[in-house]
Order: sequence, then C-alpha cells, then structure tokens
Amino acid sequence: MSKFVAIDPIVGAPAPMSATATSQQWQLGYAVQGFDVATVASSLNLGAASFVYAVGSNVASLGQFVMLSNSSAVLLASANSASFFPIGVAAGNLSASNVFGWVQIAGICDYAVGGTNSSIGAGAPLYLAGTAGILVTNVALGSHVVGIVAPVSFTSSQISSFTVQLNGNNFIPGLTASQ
Repeated sequence: MSKFVAIDPIVGAPAPMSATATSQQWQLGYAVQGFDVATVASSLNLGAASFVYAVGSNVASLGQFVMLSNSSAVLLASANSASFFPIGVAAGNLSASNVFGWVQIAGICDYAVGGTNSSIGAGAPLYLAGTAGILVTNVALGSHVVGIVAPVSFTSSQISSFTVQLNGNNFIPGLTASQ
C-alpha cells in the first residue's frame, strides 16, 4: 500500500498524508503535492499525487470517496448527485468537524474503498453506490462520477481496497436522476 508524504510546497520533514489532527495544522483548501515513499524502490511506485487540506465531517475511514464542500470533506452519497463540488478520496479518518486532514484529488490512489459484491473492469465508468463513500460500476442515471477511473480490473473479492486514478477535476455532472 502507498505511503504518500507532502513534498511541495511544504518545507521541512515530510508529513504523511494519512495523518489527521484535532487542531488545524494548515489553511483549509491548502493544496500540496505528495509522493509515494513506501514503494520507491519497487516497481509499484505510485509517484506523485495532489492533496487538499480539509476539515472532517462524517468520513469514518481512510479511502472513502468524499465531496469537498466549503473546505469540508463530506461523505459522497447519492444525495450529492445534483452537486458540482470536487470529489476526492479521504487520506485519513475525517470523522468529525474537529478532525483535520488531507483528501487526495489527483494521481493514483491504491487505498480507495469499493462496493462489496461488485466487480470493476479496467477503464469502466464509476457511479455513486447505494452506500455512501463508495463507487461502483452499476449504471444509475444522474450518478456518474467524471474524472475517476479504475486503471486495472478488480473482482468482488478484491474490492475492499482498490486502485483508482484521479484526474484532479473529479465531479458529478450535476444531473438529477430524471435527466
């Protein structure tokens, strides 16, 4: 599994992007580049990725998909299908409004949480699931997530943690189920 640390524009010892705190450490909305140091010596190096600093809300675990609304990481749910807010993956447990941490918005993410009993084909479009914080390939009108794709196939037994590629401009087109 990856271990991203902040590298730019932060000066000093690199901090893990999975770290959370109950006091604000950075400005909300602060964007940084991270680098995967866990796999630097192997062929699994995920390279660089982009992260945004946010305050938590209701994100119970690392890897859940979130919507960034007013610098808050809010669990992505079907109720968000008519919103244009950016989407990312929580890099840590942002479980309450007094928890601060990072959301990955671009790059390869190998810790995303997927739906159980759902296989995902490489390059298949992803959609909001019935369970908040999860994306699946089941087509549902108004719930297509643009900018996030699985670069490799996954079976239902592998889906508890799967790899997605985030392009940095991830959103739901803002259509309701009737459009």
